[in-house]
Amino acid sequence: MAFATLSCLLLALCVPAAARSPRRPAAARSRRASLLAMQTAGAGGEADSVAARLETDGVLSGLTAEEARLVCWLASEEMGQAHLFAGWSAAAPDDKRRLLRQVAEMDARYPEDAAGARGLAAYVSHARTLLAESAADLNPFDGYTVSVPRDGERMEVGTASFRADEARGGAMLKDTVFVLVAGGLGERLGFDGIKVALPAETLSGATFLEIYCTALRAIEEREGGRKAPLVIMTSEDTHALTEALLLEHGYYGLQPSQVHLLRQANVPALGSNAAAFVASEEDPFTLLTKPHGHGDVHTLLHGSGLLPAFAAEGRSHVVFFQDTNVLAFKAIPAALGVSERLGLAMNSLAVPRAAGEAAGAICRLQPPAGDGLVMNVEYNQLDALLRSTGGAGDEADGSGYSPYPGNVNTLVVALGPYADALAASGGAMPEFVNPKYADASRSVFKKPTRLECMMQELPKLLPAHATVGFTQFERWFSFSPVKNAIGDAVAQAAKGNYAASPGAGEAAVYEANAALLRLAGATVEAGAPSSFLGLTLGLSPPISLSPRFALTTDELMRRVSGGAAVRISAASALELDGDIELSSLDLDGALSIRASPGVSVVVRGATVRNAGWCWESVEPGAAGMPAGVSIRGYALRKEGGVQIELQEPGRYEVSGGGVVTRL
Repeated sequence: MAFATLSCLLLALCVPAAARSPRRPAAARSRRASLLAMQTAGAGGEADSVAARLETDGVLSGLTAEEARLVCWLASEEMGQAHLFAGWSAAAPDDKRRLLRQVAEMDARYPEDAAGARGLAAYVSHARTLLAESAADLNPFDGYTVSVPRDGERMEVGTASFRADEARGGAMLKDTVFVLVAGGLGERLGFDGIKVALPAETLSGATFLEIYCTALRAIEEREGGRKAPLVIMTSEDTHALTEALLLEHGYYGLQPSQVHLLRQANVPALGSNAAAFVASEEDPFTLLTKPHGHGDVHTLLHGSGLLPAFAAEGRSHVVFFQDTNVLAFKAIPAALGVSERLGLAMNSLAVPRAAGEAAGAICRLQPPAGDGLVMNVEYNQLDALLRSTGGAGDEADGSGYSPYPGNVNTLVVALGPYADALAASGGAMPEFVNPKYADASRSVFKKPTRLECMMQELPKLLPAHATVGFTQFERWFSFSPVKNAIGDAVAQAAKGNYAASPGAGEAAVYEANAALLRLAGATVEAGAPSSFLGLTLGLSPPISLSPRFALTTDELMRRVSGGAAVRISAASALELDGDIELSSLDLDGALSIRASPGVSVVVRGATVRNAGWCWESVEPGAAGMPAGVSIRGYALRKEGGVQIELQEPGRYEVSGGGVVTRL
């Protein structure tokens, strides 16, 4: 074949599949015309010279025409990835194909932006712009003024206003879609598996995913069988493991049809301000990739086609929640009620935030011109932003906390405005880059970076008339994330901060359950703290209250009908799962009651005394001990106690020392 003919063929092949997509005929024609213009300019044209160089260097040896197209495109000035092909003249075609398949997959998955560009060409273009701004140390909020959002509610659990909002939101649960952002592995915690497979607490042994699924089952039971949809965003690392966990446990009682898994794709790591892709050190024919950020959940939902289906089912709201914060489900009903009462298109759950705390803050931002918006501002930007407009910085007000609520990344959004906003953006989310520079020149990275997007930046897509606000809850009631290994947890605790270890998350659950029982009038003694692996935790008494026992605070108060007639000693352990009423109980020991659907239990005149269950130290990785338990440095030794499990439908009474009578 003559060189001119081959060059012409390669040039035509250099138009990527994304640009030739029938969904964007105008963009495709424009780009193809540009490339053909380069061809007719002769051998000096950029695309022509790329094709000639690749052919001469033997880079394309052994490749199909489609594969040659990809190589030519990657090596073009537009993409700037010619460095990837060093040494390809002697490489085996199968090795070359591994890299090209990876590129093609990432190109197909990266969403279209507002300008109609999509695929890795758009990714590179965005990256170069953002990296240039970062290298110039530009402040994205330059000229903005900051104020506390007008639309929001600071809740006090148990008050009349709280209970009114919770009742309103409780009635909305049946029409709510729940979205779990679960792309994380537990490696940082010392757990070789996905984080949602960790036990949230070791009294019941229920995993995070099991508790979330149980909450949806509780909604279904109280709403006469109407099923609540669960969408789970997984990652390339967690997708297969999440599928396997659901299958192993029969979807924890949910129907497979109500669970939707959306897998997030990684994006190429970037090694320079020119957005150069980075090959793996172990395998030069595999690109180093990184997660694109949890903002991809919006892109995936838009592309899934699920949002119109949910709207057709009469769903009104979507709740986004994180993988290891089980207390969020205690706060979600009241937050839904606030969203309905205030007409919020987006409602961020929040907690009181200490001034200077390493947590994002919900703020109202007003640019020098145009409409303001309410959104999260990261803690490392907030102080400088406040000072830049003449303020005192990130300081406490009269409450002892920052006036700006602390974001916990649990979001309540109205389905209609949400779907419309994503349709307008094509599902693409605003991106940012956060390179770690090797020196003051800001031109060399310490390690490869990537573009990211965050789910909490959704307000940037909403129209100016959409009302965005917050609902702030007390921390003990709504916030128990697990994200730190024991070393980091001990360091945080030494600073007076929440440790965020698996043990700290477990202790937070027990403490919240004890507080809610006290709110219902019960007497619950507080046990002495214990220390494991250098971390002091309030684990006693361990109290596990399944969402099937009480989905809302109001429901819990009805369940504890005896009020002061319910007494739990510090040496006790109590587990309740199902339709159970506590009329009168004096517990000094261990009691577990599990009631299957269709079973109703009343605990009346019960005085339970036994040696109870106790905490004992274990070494992480101890033989015969589940890793999700041993990483805490302790385990609950269950010997004796009263354990009741009722499966035959009917009404039962538990009395005396744990005697079960069918009524």
